[in-house]
Formats: sequence, C-alpha cells, structure tokens
Amino acid sequence: MQFSFQFPPAEDAPAQARAALEVFDQILAPDVLEDLQLVVSELVTNSVKFGPRRPITLALSIGDGGIVQGEVIDQGDGERAKVEMSIEPTVDGGWGLHLVDQVAMRWGVHEGSTHVWFEIGPNRKP
Repeated sequence: MQFSFQFPPAEDAPAQARAALEVFDQILAPDVLEDLQLVVSELVTNSVKFGPRRPITLALSIGDGGIVQGEVIDQGDGERAKVEMSIEPTVDGGWGLHLVDQVAMRWGVHEGSTHVWFEIGPNRKP
C-alpha cells in the first residue's frame, strides 16, 4: 500500500503530519505508529526549519510484516541543512535526527538534497 501526503511549509506542518498518520491506527501496531509519528514529526520539523519554504511531501509504503518505508521531501538542495543540522544533539537542538537514528531501522539522505528516507518496523534497530 502506498500513500502520499502534502503539507505547507508552516509551523503547524509537523502537527498536521502526525494527525494525518492517525489513519493507520487500524493497520499498524501501536508502537510502530508511535515511532512513525515521531520520525515524521522530526523530519517535517526539519523541513520547515531548514527547507526552501516549498510544499513538503510525505510518501509512505506499508509492506509485509508492518514495515513502513517513507520519504520526506521538501525540494531543498541540502546546502543549508548540511551546515545547520546535526545528528549530535546539543543543548540548543539537534535532537530530531538523533531520535530518528534511535527509532528508525534505517534512514538516510539522498545526496545533494534534503530528501530523507527511512524504514520503521516492529523491530527497532539493535
């Protein structure tokens, strides 16, 4: 099953994204849905903060065994994000990608973009 959502690059986009994911409450295990909401919220937040102020797309595919593959796309080139985003949390921020790294089975960024992909499932990364 494949799904696609689009959100404006506004402050409430992360909340809109979390709310949109509620449609999966009968399809995904509660802990997987919770992880999905966390990862999507953090990635959409980064798109709002660091992206080029263009619509944000969330594409999801739900496969066998409850594995969710997703992408958050904000049409950025990744240059500003390289400077301002960090996987190492600090007092001032940086916790978003740290949380994504802890929750997602796998994740990454397509080179030269802010197109972030992830996989979430019932078995978190060891």
